[in-house]
Amino acid sequence: MKSIIFDVDGTLLSTESMYITALAETLKDHKITRSDAELHHVFGLPGPESLEYLKIPNPELIQADWIARLDDFRDSIFLYPEVLNMLEQLKKGQYKMGIVTSNTPAEFAAHHDRFGIEQFFTDFVFAGMTKNMKPAADPILLAMNNLVSDPSQTIYIGDSIHDMQAAHNAGIAYGMAGWGVKDRTVFKDQADYIFETPNDLVEWAKQ
Repeated sequence: MKSIIFDVDGTLLSTESMYITALAETLKDHKITRSDAELHHVFGLPGPESLEYLKIPNPELIQADWIARLDDFRDSIFLYPEVLNMLEQLKKGQYKMGIVTSNTPAEFAAHHDRFGIEQFFTDFVFAGMTKNMKPAADPILLAMNNLVSDPSQTIYIGDSIHDMQAAHNAGIAYGMAGWGVKDRTVFKDQADYIFETPNDLVEWAKQ
């Protein structure tokens, strides 16, 4: 049986506007300037790693303020078109499905209830559950262990190069969620599969 493991942000839910706008406003409050390109580059990374990459001073303070600002922009989150149908079809097909995300449990809980997507998954790996997070293999390996997945029959679906690196480091295929990717050049044609729409993934899974 095939196992399909999903990222959340930029794959199932469009959350980039919330995270990046909140971060930009937080940095502005602290009179710290970073370009839009720099901010969007860290989307998908855990908060501490994002701030480290951006070389932000007093990262613990900034992280706390950033998290506090998220609620101001949470209404900008939306479920990508066709995603709900995709999950329903995969569930009917009895595929093993899990989530590996850089969200903390609290971050995920803050918005998943609005869309009811948690019902489709039998395993969840959040930030802090493994020693290393993406792009390391650890969280995907944990999900595979929990799902009792065969690596040759497992694919990780995501929207960032960090997702692809994590999948490949775990020895499994990576499927690009094309609907959530803005710049494909960073993948350097190394994605194993490219799904333009959620329905494309459903059709692939039937093969």
